[in-house]
Amino acid sequence: MYNSQMGRTAGQRAGLTRERITDAAMGLLRDDGLEAVSMRRLADRLGVAPNSIYAHIADKAALIDELIDAILGGVPTPADGGWRERIERIMGDSRRELLAHPDLIPFALVRQSVGPNALRLGEVTLTALREAGLDGPEAVTGLQVLLVHTIGSAAFETGRAQDPEPAARIRRGRERAEEFGGVTAELSEPISHWSGDAVFERGLGWLLDGLVSDAASRRAAR
Repeated sequence: MYNSQMGRTAGQRAGLTRERITDAAMGLLRDDGLEAVSMRRLADRLGVAPNSIYAHIADKAALIDELIDAILGGVPTPADGGWRERIERIMGDSRRELLAHPDLIPFALVRQSVGPNALRLGEVTLTALREAGLDGPEAVTGLQVLLVHTIGSAAFETGRAQDPEPAARIRRGRERAEEFGGVTAELSEPISHWSGDAVFERGLGWLLDGLVSDAASRRAAR
């Protein structure tokens, strides 16, 4: 007589799905940080054997990829607005999600996400860049530049926020700038402070202006 358990993986027999595993891993991340997210801890949380998880996710590196894409699931797809507004919303919301999950930012910096949410947001951004006049490789480069700015901004801001003695760092920075002299000394006061939102938003505006201007110049030169 046919056994319905035959031909099924350990993960399937345990009733696991990739989504259920990722949700449990996000719970570990929120509760105890990234160091706690191991395949064994995850198996304990789910009440299954570790090999059940490996049937769905190859290793911890693949699990981190799933977590990165999961946080991008919190970034909505803009349904209206012009090309610029859509890009600003996607990049701003992506930065917000990264700042809410600082343990994952170093991995987002060095790994290209190809999960369904990353592909969804990339498609919207590439389409918006095409509307702005960038096409083919130009649109791809534009997307890459925007990601560098957005993820890099979150990484820089997180590093400063985690400084245990921010006042001492600001004082040291101002003193060293003044000792160095020149324009650096003249600007020692603003240099010693950081406004994450303002830097991100203004930088994003400069990038979008520059991308559009560069594309127009290239078209005019053809």
